[in-house]
Amino acid sequence: PIIFIEKEEEGMKVWRPHNYEGRFYGKTTLREALVHSRNTVTVRLLNKIGINYVISYAKRLGITSPLSSDLSLALGSSCVSLLELTTVYSVFANQGQYIKPIFITKIVDVHGHLLEENTPQPQSVINANTAYIMTNILADVIKRGTGRRVKVFGRPAAGKTGTTNNYTDAWFIGYTPYYITGVWVGYDDLKSLGEHEAGGRAAAPIWLYFMKKVEISLPVKPFFVPPNVIFAKMGSKIECFPEKEKDLTQEKDDLEIIYKERDF
Repeated sequence: PIIFIEKEEEGMKVWRPHNYEGRFYGKTTLREALVHSRNTVTVRLLNKIGINYVISYAKRLGITSPLSSDLSLALGSSCVSLLELTTVYSVFANQGQYIKPIFITKIVDVHGHLLEENTPQPQSVINANTAYIMTNILADVIKRGTGRRVKVFGRPAAGKTGTTNNYTDAWFIGYTPYYITGVWVGYDDLKSLGEHEAGGRAAAPIWLYFMKKVEISLPVKPFFVPPNVIFAKMGSKIECFPEKEKDLTQEKDDLEIIYKERDF
């Protein structure tokens, strides 16, 4: 359990963040925390790396809405649009490239003359290795985590569920090597969707239905793996690291480098 205490004019303010299940799980890796939506780990991470750092990072990835400057930011206390959040995840899908969303690609007149054209302008905002590692973890969300309802998709996919207090919002942002799609379910007046209507239950099935239709005629394709990503076995689980960390990680007794390849 973790407790944060803040001094206020009228006294002390106590905040006890907890996990969705109402229990604590002890030491947890960042992968497992993301796969199973462990709130307490996220809060600890934000507290360690700094709120301002996370806010600047979020803006770099495409968030334009104001963000809360407190630890509740780790749990999604700030309001952002579905477009913003989907844009952020597109950075992971595009090997670290931020691409501003375009709604109108081209306008021509009745004679075929070009009146306006907008082309994507990729901008590198994070390392490709980092982007792939995020994709690899988010793929586990679907394989065995909160997004496992999407597992029946049967194709390479990565994504994340989201649920707000009292089940007023349910989210699922997911992507494949071809497309990214964001789903939000909720009421305009912040009314609850109902007990247990979390992102994995209320939003993920919509994503699944839509993406099955979209990719029905497309060949199965794996996510691109940057050449400098190494896969390793830690105990009974597979992890991946940037190649530059190989010497450091090999010093651990429970880690064995098992393969390195471009396609996975």
